[in-house]
Amino acid sequence: MEDGPGLFVFAHQDDEFVYLCMLRNMAKSGREIHVVWITDGARFVPAEVRKAESTAVMRMVGVGEDRLSFWSYPDGASIRFAKEIVERLTETMEEIRPSQVYTDGFEGGHPDHDMAHFAAVTAARRLDPSIPVFEAPLYNRHGRRRWRFSQFIPAETETLYVPVPRDGIIMKLRALLTYKSQFWIAVLPMFLFTNKRETMTRGEPYRRVPAWNYRQPPHEGKLIYEGLFFRRVLGIRFSDFREAVLRVQPGSVSVD
Repeated sequence: MEDGPGLFVFAHQDDEFVYLCMLRNMAKSGREIHVVWITDGARFVPAEVRKAESTAVMRMVGVGEDRLSFWSYPDGASIRFAKEIVERLTETMEEIRPSQVYTDGFEGGHPDHDMAHFAAVTAARRLDPSIPVFEAPLYNRHGRRRWRFSQFIPAETETLYVPVPRDGIIMKLRALLTYKSQFWIAVLPMFLFTNKRETMTRGEPYRRVPAWNYRQPPHEGKLIYEGLFFRRVLGIRFSDFREAVLRVQPGSVSVD
């Protein structure tokens, strides 16, 4: 890792869970860290509850409140504000001048995750195409009918790992319990279905963002947010995400 500022861009207040050991390592080394959450996370619970939970978890890893930015785009509908989010994030990057950017994976799990990812990549490329942008997996349905947690969709870039030592495991368990409002929605499924042995032996996975074409779904078959549950709750299909991408970048939308 370089010594310049690290910027983390997330959709929801709990997405940071997949980077907790990295965040703690950076904070311990004295790295300047900034974290942005683009949505209010308020689809099921008040925004202030979600904010308090993530603030507590960030305190746990050593990142102060003055480095946290909670935006207020509507949970589940951030793609409606794609152009505004990209422009605002570009301004944020111009001010911070990050040496690396870290964000959610592009994986068709949740449209807000895909929006946060696309916005982070696009803003970084506008500022300086040489800025490394990394992604981490949350959940997707690549190659199977069931959800896959913390597993990447195959791509040409190498998967890297941040070691999770014993105290890191304890920290992550404490964090899971801190997200009380999300226990049944996200925490319990993540705990039950994440490959815990792989996490303990290899660590938290992340990788350089592959050359995604954002006009195309990240994998074949039905995406998670096109399934029955998300379709009823959000009413969003990948075609809506594609339209949002084209409003921002009418031309090429792949990452070099």
